[in-house]
Amino acid sequence: MTAEAFYDGLLGWIIWIAGLFWLLGGFALLRQIRIEMALDSMTSRLEEIARDLEHDAAATDGGAPARRKKSTEEEASELWQERDDTARRGWIAGQAVVLIATALAMMMLHSFAAGLAALLVLGQGVYFIWREWTARRAPTAELAAHARPTPATVNAGWVSFAVAMLVWAAAFRGLLN
Repeated sequence: MTAEAFYDGLLGWIIWIAGLFWLLGGFALLRQIRIEMALDSMTSRLEEIARDLEHDAAATDGGAPARRKKSTEEEASELWQERDDTARRGWIAGQAVVLIATALAMMMLHSFAAGLAALLVLGQGVYFIWREWTARRAPTAELAAHARPTPATVNAGWVSFAVAMLVWAAAFRGLLN
């Protein structure tokens, strides 16, 4: 066995293993989005119940202590964050689908893996630019910090780029069918 054949076989295995991790990661992303949506739904329902209980207590007791009313700025910030979170989840769900498709193509060592990896890396780049643009237009500094990608997300972007480079190298070497 030549060194070139050994390295080609090793590259194929590395791509297959990375594809397996990406497949699991894509399903984990979809699960995380589903959980976040369920938590948001439960939180809004609990707020409704609290308002109803407060209203009922005020009506029966003749004046239960009222909660502090939110200012218009607080309400606007909450509405902004809700819309931003919804848009962010939608983008991440789309990227998760691309991630799963890329992972499957990588595991099959299919030639589509090269194009899908490029689409994935491009989508992550667009995501980072969009999140920075969103952070700069946030109504508060806290929401700006929330809008920016976490360091873990940035690191995942770099790892994705490195794996995509391996996929492109495999495509260049003719290892993808």
